[in-house]
Amino acid sequence: MTTSAISPQSLDECRDLLGVWLRRRGHNTVVAEGAIHRWTKAIGDRNPLFLDPNHAPNSSVGAPVAPPCWLYTVDDTIVALKFPELHVVYGGTDWEFFRWARVGKEITTRARLIDIQVKDGRFSGAMIQQTGEVEYLGSTGEVVARATSTVLRTSREEAVKLGKYNNLEAYRYSQEELFGVEDAYDAEEYRGPDPRYWEDVEVGDHIQPVVKGPLTSEDVLQFICATRPAPGFSRFVRERQRHPSIAFQDANTGTWNSWEAGMLDNPVARMMGFPGAHDCGLDRISWVSQLLTNWMGDAGFLSKLSVRLTRPNLYGDVTWCEGSVSSKGSQGVVELNLQCRDQRGETTAAGTAEVILPSRVQPTQGSGAAG
Repeated sequence: MTTSAISPQSLDECRDLLGVWLRRRGHNTVVAEGAIHRWTKAIGDRNPLFLDPNHAPNSSVGAPVAPPCWLYTVDDTIVALKFPELHVVYGGTDWEFFRWARVGKEITTRARLIDIQVKDGRFSGAMIQQTGEVEYLGSTGEVVARATSTVLRTSREEAVKLGKYNNLEAYRYSQEELFGVEDAYDAEEYRGPDPRYWEDVEVGDHIQPVVKGPLTSEDVLQFICATRPAPGFSRFVRERQRHPSIAFQDANTGTWNSWEAGMLDNPVARMMGFPGAHDCGLDRISWVSQLLTNWMGDAGFLSKLSVRLTRPNLYGDVTWCEGSVSSKGSQGVVELNLQCRDQRGETTAAGTAEVILPSRVQPTQGSGAAG
């Protein structure tokens, strides 16, 4: 698709919506223990702060809470307006967390489009980049978190034609590599109730990695169902009737299917220009947040998380979530560099984070008491 093929009228209509707060319909509206457990288990997080109802009340947090990126289940942060003929490829999220989401609290959201740009790339040629902002609000209007997300609107036909990932083949593991993945699962560390003090952290320190994979359809299905389940049966029919572009007609059977099947089915993924079925991206960002909550312990608070997705994560891929301390500020602030690396050595996501750690001597910033 060339830049000239993008409708100026559609661009103008989309720009008219810049800054307009939009009504949102999320999956979860209450921070519920069952929803937390389903989502936490779906990403393979075993942190007792989120799973053991007897642990959190006796921790420095003081109450049962949800993992930071559980908020994706309230609103998936995707602000993709107009251009129904274009596919939606998730690009990443900049999170700001102001307080823990406490069990029993109601959370609502509002969202708005804050930027739209025409870009050119190797994946599909000309594309639309849309940036959205989502606010997560507590029952009294307090801001629990804010997410700024990026989506790319791409032409499926052009992505297939350009074939950016045509040479990306399934990886064949050695037995030693698979044993190494299992060893990494066994080596995962949870800081838990043992405080990680700001004074004990040094620039250049590396975080114990978190490994995920090899990715399977079960992993992807569990995450989708726990985060943002797609409409099924009559709901799918009604949704397709209202928004025909969400589905395609199977050439062999004549039946309708959702484009989200690209996360489950290789042929559908290839219709979008991907080499095969893949994760949705939100899960990878959530794995990175787990890396940080493992490391910081119960007394730490994840205040900022920014992650950009750079390559697809395919079925069979292993993801190593890694991080290192890049700088230390005052009031307990620690900044980190982050990356997701696959078994080929390719970076599939990269980002930064800000964590507030307890200090033995100096006051810390607001540590996000359970709100």
